[in-house]
Amino acid sequence: MPEFYSDEIEVTRDERTKNPVSFIWRGRQYKIKEVIAFWPDFSYPKPGAKRKRWWQRRHRNYYRILTEGEEVFEIYFDRGAKREAWILYTKLE
Repeated sequence: MPEFYSDEIEVTRDERTKNPVSFIWRGRQYKIKEVIAFWPDFSYPKPGAKRKRWWQRRHRNYYRILTEGEEVFEIYFDRGAKREAWILYTKLE
């Protein structure tokens, strides 16, 4: 069963590919063995909104990753209007 967190994390990225290669979560460093999947999310956070404007869209890049410790996480890079942040979204089994 997945565990949901939505914790902000510190990520190191590959300079060439821009993919994450490691991250620090709750004081522990995790090295990424493999990016299992990648997908962008440009959806609107409020699906029932009457007016949908471009600036209300999400601008996130999601990654499903496998760490060297054989743990699977989903993290995302939020390119929001106010600031950019990396979020550990969920830990999968």
